[in-house]
Amino acid sequence: MFYELIYTITVIAFLILIFYFIISRFGHSSDKSLEKTEEIDNNAISYAPKRFLSNNEYNFLNKFIDLENELHINIVPQVNLASIIDKVSDSRFHNELFRNIDFGIFNADYSKLLLLIELNDESHNNYHRKKRDIKVRDICNKAGIKLITFYTKYSNEKEYVKSRIIKELNISSTND
Repeated sequence: MFYELIYTITVIAFLILIFYFIISRFGHSSDKSLEKTEEIDNNAISYAPKRFLSNNEYNFLNKFIDLENELHINIVPQVNLASIIDKVSDSRFHNELFRNIDFGIFNADYSKLLLLIELNDESHNNYHRKKRDIKVRDICNKAGIKLITFYTKYSNEKEYVKSRIIKELNISSTND
């Protein structure tokens, strides 16, 4: 019995020694090492503010922003799909919803999404961007959310933009 106890203590001590060696060799999570890592990371990274909207998005928004008061709606730039769409699936992953749409139009109290607007510039000609746009359109269709697209290669005169949006809002409101 005494030898069994000595043997057990020796095995435990040996395992602790191995564990200590592994931790010291491959890093550990002590506060000092985390502070040192954060210090190195913080010194290597800098941050700078950026514009919320691109020039194209800002100029485009100014063509229809007055619809907010005229139609008692809310125009929200940079709407993330994950904030307006639930994925109904057993899948744990929802990565496809972490994409932004240029503008969302909501009713006055934000209780209903009425329309999404995508503004396509030259970057949307890229193969990967085209695949992304198709995926976004498919997700919106499956969710029953109307999505319209404007292209920056066209002039998109203010009256055209406003009338197209009003037309789409009327279509979506008659389908309720």
